[in-house]
Amino acid sequence: MLSRLGIALLLVTAGIGGGVLIATVPDIAAAVIVLQLPGVLLWLFDPTPRKAVGRTVLLFQAAASMRPLVSIWYECDGLRQCVGMVTDVRTILIVVLFCGVGFVLTLGLPIIVKLIDDRRTKLRHDRLTAERKRLTDEWELS
Repeated sequence: MLSRLGIALLLVTAGIGGGVLIATVPDIAAAVIVLQLPGVLLWLFDPTPRKAVGRTVLLFQAAASMRPLVSIWYECDGLRQCVGMVTDVRTILIVVLFCGVGFVLTLGLPIIVKLIDDRRTKLRHDRLTAERKRLTDEWELS
């Protein structure tokens, strides 16, 4: 787990990297900001331990953003066109849907795993109870 100093250094490094990106290619930086803003906001205000939901949503959002960012990198010619390509309804919808999938997986998967584990435990309990009953009947124990 990162210490406070490690987190501070990570944030400073990310800030410097973002500043360099904005200074060198502002059109691509604007597109990245538009695509990553929902996940970053969720990560910043995530109350879960170790920001698990925010990290998962950012990961899914980054995966969904790769194709639009690659197409912007090769086809974009200016800030207006880059932001126009990123704010296409289909692109935004795909990124938001991936954010939703990450959110649902992070919150729903533990519940599903718990239900499956409870069912498996109940089946094993029933099988062991039946085996115990069979043995007590066979040995005529009470």
